[in-house]
Amino acid sequence: MLVQYEKRNYSGKEKIWVGAYANLHNLSHWHIDNEIIHAHAGNAVVSVNGELYSLEEGQSIFCQSGSLHYIKGSANSLLYIFLFDNKSTEEITNAYSLKSPLLSHHYDLDPFFELIRNELKKQSIFYEMKTTSLITNLVLDIFRQEEIVPNSTKDKTISNYKNLLNQIDESFEYITFSEAADFMGLSDTYFSMLFKKICGMTFSQYLNVVRIEKAIGLINGEDKIPISEIAVKCGYSSIRHFNRMFLQETGYSPKQLPIHFRLDVKPIKTVKDAFDPTLEESRLVY
Repeated sequence: MLVQYEKRNYSGKEKIWVGAYANLHNLSHWHIDNEIIHAHAGNAVVSVNGELYSLEEGQSIFCQSGSLHYIKGSANSLLYIFLFDNKSTEEITNAYSLKSPLLSHHYDLDPFFELIRNELKKQSIFYEMKTTSLITNLVLDIFRQEEIVPNSTKDKTISNYKNLLNQIDESFEYITFSEAADFMGLSDTYFSMLFKKICGMTFSQYLNVVRIEKAIGLINGEDKIPISEIAVKCGYSSIRHFNRMFLQETGYSPKQLPIHFRLDVKPIKTVKDAFDPTLEESRLVY
């Protein structure tokens, strides 16, 4: 489960999006928007910055800009998602963070969802100002009622982790576990535990997927590079090991790979490499 950047393309100046998902499952990702996840029906497991939260019906989670998170909704779940640009609330959200993303109070988000949805759908005059005002007041209510902490005291681990992913992307062919731990300034034992907790897979598993994704790009590229050379370029000293890992991640041998094949996930590189983290079993109801 790789951590990736999601960029939301809003339809208008309001820079607010709402949607209702049945059986929502997505990959670990982050975005510069704020996000509220509300369980209208059923329940879900939500990971925020490596911590797992059980979201029960009627409860909500607030994911602040930059948070690493993923969602696993139950089969009968219907989750309301609110995404909104951080600029509309930056005086609040840039200065403070919630001590827990799982909200302890209820904010009548069921009717609020319909109110925002109707405004965005009808697009009556001044709807951008109206929806932005509604979201800002909601965030203000949340940060007044929930326990908050100044952002200056926030742990820098998540920021360092994102920088490490960029480092892995740049030096995937030779970076080692110990070098990655040193990059984070952590002991090998703590780094191993932390990486899996945040990412959902071990460092070696993550690195392998990064390397295979790079190999796919070379195989499908215009230059016809021998498989043995691609294996070396992607950090594999043994062609046998490369073939085995390639088959494990793609279901194909390097020589049998279909044209234009892509992995379901790709490692984060930069903000411009945006993607949709929502998996196929999810269904956008409205």
